[in-house]
Amino acid sequence: MPTCTPLKPITGQLKRRVARDLVIGLGAGWGVATVYWHYFEKRMKRVDDYYAKYGRASERVDVDAFNAAQARLMVQQEEED
Repeated sequence: MPTCTPLKPITGQLKRRVARDLVIGLGAGWGVATVYWHYFEKRMKRVDDYYAKYGRASERVDVDAFNAAQARLMVQQEEED
């Protein structure tokens, strides 16, 4: 029968895990934010500048007009029923 030796207490694991989780989380967040900024945000600015330069911004959907037309259509359908 093997002899039972007392195990050393496990100390400092919570601190290491919290520190590791913070470093991984902040690093991943920084990386994702950098990718978003460089690839999506700047591309959208170029697209907006293009539309502003060539005056094609008027082709975008006017949300308020669309919603008003949709509301009129719904009222007409309710009146028919």
